Amino acid sequence: MNQGKIIHFLLHDQVDKAFRSLYSYYPKVEKYILINSGSKEEALDVFQDALVVLYEKVQTLEADTEIKIDGFLINTCKFIWLNELRKKKVRISDEEKLDQLGYENEINEQLQKEEKYQIIDAVIQQLGNKCRSILELFYFRAFSMEAIAKKFGYKTVKSAKVQKYKCMENARKLALEMSNQKQPLS
Repeated sequence: MNQGKIIHFLLHDQVDKAFRSLYSYYPKVEKYILINSGSKEEALDVFQDALVVLYEKVQTLEADTEIKIDGFLINTCKFIWLNELRKKKVRISDEEKLDQLGYENEINEQLQKEEKYQIIDAVIQQLGNKCRSILELFYFRAFSMEAIAKKFGYKTVKSAKVQKYKCMENARKLALEMSNQKQPLS
């Protein structure tokens, strides 16, 4: 089932149809969690939690926003599981058991990536519609600058490139401001 249909089902109270299709991604999630100190039951719980997050995310999307369902769902599962591992680490007092958590560096890296993704998402939401569209078309949908220039009515490709550059500078400035405001994870 294509992503557009899944989003349509999620938006129009046909969640069962969407979720049945999305369960095709479950084996990847289960494998990831089993490799990373989890059980099949935990994998199923994480997957179901991620489905709820996906459902809620789709409900808040603007009509023209594109989302890559499979990537969003799988990454959400990973982040939920990494948070669960972090909680387990806090609960374990015995140093031998802490040594068993062999993926501690990976967890910290993933948490840092998640923090960066949250900043990027917030920056994208604060950009104007035109800048957001230009950057999404170029970076996420791999449109050429020629296609972007045509779509937005720029007379030359160079004009479109200048606008993209200005949008990126604005995004960088916002990201820098947000990352300076963020409190470090403890």
